[in-house]
Amino acid sequence: MNLVWDLKELFKSNTEFYNEIESIKKMLSDIKKYENIELDEILFLDMLKAKWNIKELTNNILVYGSLMYYKNIKSEECIKLKSIAENFNNQVNLELSFIERKILSLKKEKVNNFIDKNNKLEIYRLYLDNLFRMEEHIQDSDIKKEITKNTDNINLQLDLYNNILRDIKYEKIEIAGKLIEITPSNFPKYLSSRDRNTRKQAYLVINQAFKNLEENFANILDLICDYRIKNAKLEKYNSVLQKVLFEENIDSKIIESLIKVVNDNLSLIQKYLKIKSSLLKIDNPHLYDFTVPLDNNLGIKYSLEEAIEIIKGALKPLGDEYLQVVEYLLKGHIDAMPDNNKHQSITFSWHTYSFMNFKGVYIDLKNMIHELGHIVNYYLSKNKVPYMYEDSTIFVGETTSIVNEILLNRYLYENAKSEEERIFYLSKEIENYFTSVFKQTMYTEFENDLYNTRLSSNLTSEILSEKYKKLIKKYYGNNIIYEEVSSIEWTRLGHLYRWSYYPYKYATGLIIASVVVNSLINEKSLSNKQYLEFLSSGSSLYSLDLLKKLNINLTNSNIINSGLKIMENDIEELEKILIKIK
Repeated sequence: MNLVWDLKELFKSNTEFYNEIESIKKMLSDIKKYENIELDEILFLDMLKAKWNIKELTNNILVYGSLMYYKNIKSEECIKLKSIAENFNNQVNLELSFIERKILSLKKEKVNNFIDKNNKLEIYRLYLDNLFRMEEHIQDSDIKKEITKNTDNINLQLDLYNNILRDIKYEKIEIAGKLIEITPSNFPKYLSSRDRNTRKQAYLVINQAFKNLEENFANILDLICDYRIKNAKLEKYNSVLQKVLFEENIDSKIIESLIKVVNDNLSLIQKYLKIKSSLLKIDNPHLYDFTVPLDNNLGIKYSLEEAIEIIKGALKPLGDEYLQVVEYLLKGHIDAMPDNNKHQSITFSWHTYSFMNFKGVYIDLKNMIHELGHIVNYYLSKNKVPYMYEDSTIFVGETTSIVNEILLNRYLYENAKSEEERIFYLSKEIENYFTSVFKQTMYTEFENDLYNTRLSSNLTSEILSEKYKKLIKKYYGNNIIYEEVSSIEWTRLGHLYRWSYYPYKYATGLIIASVVVNSLINEKSLSNKQYLEFLSSGSSLYSLDLLKKLNINLTNSNIINSGLKIMENDIEELEKILIKIK
């Protein structure tokens, strides 16, 4: 079986792509008539219909141009398509920007009056409510200039950060009598080496390289945090956290509950790390020992046909309707065949299309079922809700993909041919909780501390390292040996520099997915029909309201606790296997 894209649902040819751009340009010219006329409920509806029609058609342009590029990054024509699509999308957004200004000038009461008079406007209510909800944080031109200046300064610091990463040099390590040069592309391999001396050397060399530049990293992070705090205040937010959460209408209690529950359950992950040390036959573990996979050198490989059959088997609990959508999307919506012309290092989903290079190892299988979750979600939403709500928010968007991952590991575990395989699949799932819930919560707790500290003092390398050292000792526990350079790992947390409060979404995503699987499979308190209704809703409700369709209230710490149940069960199951094989 070949899994390659058929993009004819978007455009049958590049000529059609270019013709569509010309058609949209005419629509943009026509929609300008609404800029300077007085609107009633009929004209208001016509304007919104025209806007979202243009946005949908332009999105098809952007998706097609980008997909063509990732499919063949060596083609001048494909590079051109991507550039034209991106520039045209920016142009459309700019030309349509008058509409939101016009809506806000009407005031909320008048807009609500329009909706009352014309029920066809009802579908736009959430979009309009959100626009007015954000209004108090939209500032006048003078303050916007200051915000823009701060943002430009942040981008300047990010450029400096990226330049440091680009130019960073590592010392060589010795393997089997040969000196090996460490690079950003090969260091993950050496950090996870089964040879302890190799991974120790790699760990110390990499962290030392970052330690040599700690003052530079600290200065950059200090300035970025300061500019973000200033912008939050200028936009009338109490904090950077409030700004980030307000944009998705997320209750701050979720962050508080997440940190508290994870802190209350640190013994769980510390118990697993102790088991892992035992399996690796290491008496005095260091941090660098936990990057080794528990695969027992199994070398499991899957053909594409085997992968698809495994995926179908794993997703069977979601019901026939879900599997029918999977069957449809497997024909022309997934590009998985390795090809030297393709982009080699990226896996993603966009619209109803997924992209990857399938090479037959476990991570490829996991990526495929993960990305299928995204495009099933988009496909179901596309066929149920208006275009403006088709895409899920980042906050809930990972739910369906991670549900699929959990079902995959469950299926592989149940069909494993040996105890070694079972250990491998259990460890993969537990490591996912460790990486996505515990570590991402640790990073969130660290980020919280940074912004609070920056309110009263500068973030020096000494302060940052001391805070990080205390945190990793709290999370990993006292049965581990910490190198001096371990405290410098905050320099390698790229998300701190690039985004504000991003990691918690990984944690909540896995917790939500765990609750869903538990409710669907174990407790039977959630039906497949309810789950499909959730997947079909896109962003037609605010994220927390949407989760209510799954009977999930993330402000309730009991829900977050229950999300860790699968991990707890996996650790218990792992202990049983180890007792059996002793």
